[in-house]
Amino acid sequence: MGLLREEEFEGFVKRRLSASNGLLIHGVDQAAVAMLARQVAAQLGGESQRVDIAACKASPGLFADDFFSLSLLGGRQLLVVDPADDACLKFLEPLLAADKPANFVLLQADALGKASKLRGAVESAALFQSLALYEEDEAKLRARLGKLLAAQGLKWGDGAEEEFFAVVGDDRTIATQELEKLALYALGQSEISAADVAAVCGDTAEFGADELIDAVLGGDLELADRAATSLGADTRSFFALLQIHVSKLQALRMEMDRGMNADTAIRNAKPPIFFKRKGAMINQLRALGLQDLMEIQSSIQAVSLQARKFADLAPAINSRALLSLARLCRSRQVAS
Repeated sequence: MGLLREEEFEGFVKRRLSASNGLLIHGVDQAAVAMLARQVAAQLGGESQRVDIAACKASPGLFADDFFSLSLLGGRQLLVVDPADDACLKFLEPLLAADKPANFVLLQADALGKASKLRGAVESAALFQSLALYEEDEAKLRARLGKLLAAQGLKWGDGAEEEFFAVVGDDRTIATQELEKLALYALGQSEISAADVAAVCGDTAEFGADELIDAVLGGDLELADRAATSLGADTRSFFALLQIHVSKLQALRMEMDRGMNADTAIRNAKPPIFFKRKGAMINQLRALGLQDLMEIQSSIQAVSLQARKFADLAPAINSRALLSLARLCRSRQVAS
């Protein structure tokens, strides 16, 4: 089957899923990857099993047994491989050649380049599909959400679109989820008003990922603590977003170290940075050096690993880590 474009995803889930054996979803925005994966799982229904990747690498036959085994309850099982990487080909490659429907394999991965062996193998498989998620700038995000509304017979009313983005922000996952709720609320209407946005989205987006990222990297301990509490259990996806944000800052900081000022680095960023984030990011770049950003990224990776190893303690581990990072950033704000 090969490549699947993002605009084809809805049609694939509704009409072609039953004829497929698997889907690879990959991209830097792990929250968006997870969101689409949940849509696939919801459409399939039935049993779902998270694959023990280490065990399958050690004994590839285990995965083959699961792939071809019929569910005792009938229907197809969903086998989730997360995180997937090239090493997973050890147990996946023999099954990619299957020419008849079996159970469904959902592969979730970070962004995979064209040189990725896993990506190449999936794109060449007859009954598998590969979907790459790319970052969206403000214009693309607005256009995509506008199409989602139009598909449900809706459009923005006066000031509603501006109100929506002011409240929700530009995180694609949060914006998409909030738009889905908004469309359901406006069922039977022809357009969405600013009052609709305030009624549906105002309370749910008090603290989004962007606010928490800016609070932590801006050294605001009180706001970081409040925002982290409001996110609750959704800290795993938050740390993925924080890592992506810090990577962007590292690239911009390197431009500054070559002589470019913060304002110019932000203005020339590719993809473009959402206008409401520019002020906060300029302050972060002025306060944090490249070494600071590398230290922060190493801390994020260590915390993510520790939280996975000690899942019961993950909320406490994550909360402590966020406050620790906020203290570090506060000290750099003072120094600057």
